Amino acid sequence: MVMEPLFYKLDQFTHTMLVFSLFFLAIVLLIAAARPIIKHLQRVEASGLKAASWNNARGIVFGADRLGRVIYSPSDREGHVFCLGGSGSGKTSCLLIPTLQKFSGNYFAIDISGDIAANVHRKNSLVFEPCSADTIPYDVFALIDGMEDIQDKHEQLEKLAFLIMPDIPGASDASLFFTNEGRKILTASLVAFYFSGMDFTDICRKIISSSYTELFREIDAQGNEEASLYIKSFRGTNAENTGGCKQSVDAAVKLFALNRNIRRCLHRPDGNQIAFTPQTLEKRCVIFRLDETLLDVYAPLLSIVVSQALTYFASRPIGATPPILFALDEFSSLGKMDIIGALQKLRKRGIRIFVITQSLADLDRIYGEIERKAMLNNFLYKAILGAGDTDTQEYFAKMIGHKQEKSYSRTTGRGAASITERQEKTWAIEPDELGRLRKDLVLLHPAGHDKLRKTPYYKH
Repeated sequence: MVMEPLFYKLDQFTHTMLVFSLFFLAIVLLIAAARPIIKHLQRVEASGLKAASWNNARGIVFGADRLGRVIYSPSDREGHVFCLGGSGSGKTSCLLIPTLQKFSGNYFAIDISGDIAANVHRKNSLVFEPCSADTIPYDVFALIDGMEDIQDKHEQLEKLAFLIMPDIPGASDASLFFTNEGRKILTASLVAFYFSGMDFTDICRKIISSSYTELFREIDAQGNEEASLYIKSFRGTNAENTGGCKQSVDAAVKLFALNRNIRRCLHRPDGNQIAFTPQTLEKRCVIFRLDETLLDVYAPLLSIVVSQALTYFASRPIGATPPILFALDEFSSLGKMDIIGALQKLRKRGIRIFVITQSLADLDRIYGEIERKAMLNNFLYKAILGAGDTDTQEYFAKMIGHKQEKSYSRTTGRGAASITERQEKTWAIEPDELGRLRKDLVLLHPAGHDKLRKTPYYKH
């Protein structure tokens, strides 16, 4: 009878210790489970990204974390974006459309599927659609008309000639000759007839409707010494070669001279007509709507629009507002341009370039491997939605890096066993995993990388 209270007290003590131990174990397990989430939040903060609900996100949307929050880069932050993924990987539905819906500045976007125009609506937006009879026009000469210095105008007209007749990667010496010499004829024509008051497509039509002798005579007749100097080297040269150079020019300007849709939508605005120019993006959002099947045909026009906008952006002051998102879907179709210079110069001027492509091979075909690697170094964020070939998978796996993992081996000898611990370096993400992401994407950012869940616009 005397011992009963003591046993009772011991039982109570044991019970309390058991409860305490279970509580302590639960805390330890909770902390262990939360550690990856804490590290993820630290990486997000260190990379300049933000996490919020879908309704509160404002900026470039990448995906959702394991807590279901949207990971995004605020609109007014710096940092260009590179997006890689094959057809059907969700480049438009999971990144581009959500971003355009949430970006708080203005934007320019190439819409080759029609999904952007149908699902992104802004009161101040314009749609430039060359194949539509009701489209607003694009003014090729707007940037040049706004310049006061004659030499600046000459330089931009010469740059326009390079856009129309770019160097072709891997071209033969003969092809390069006809391109380079033909570009002189085109530049002379642009300079001579621009200063005589002609519009862009009218100049192209004059070129293609004239023989080279007639064209040279008309250029000289304008009395523009600068224009005549471009064709001076053709005097007394082989007529067959000169004719070949003229044929190269005709092939380059044929789209602008003969295509009915192009002639209808490329001109200076009439009266109070609203026109799309690079300056338009300071006040409005613009969607360049073009069916995917016509992308190759209208690529020269798209290249001019994009290049002229990048040229204009270079004149923006440091820290300019509003922020402008420049989204370039099917980037490789634009041909070669000084994208590295734009990435470097425009970061501080409120411009965020968003490049979308299906493969690195497409970029290598145009820029070469070395220049492509230099290009990628200028993107602060790289979103991988799918990498189809092994070279691309290994390239980004190396960029993501390795991790150290512990491994253990058991050795038995002379009746005793010993366990050896070793550190092994393994892929942080296996290369082949980048080819089967499906509902996930991998985001590379300044603080490392994260795997996020894709967030299609139609699920919000």
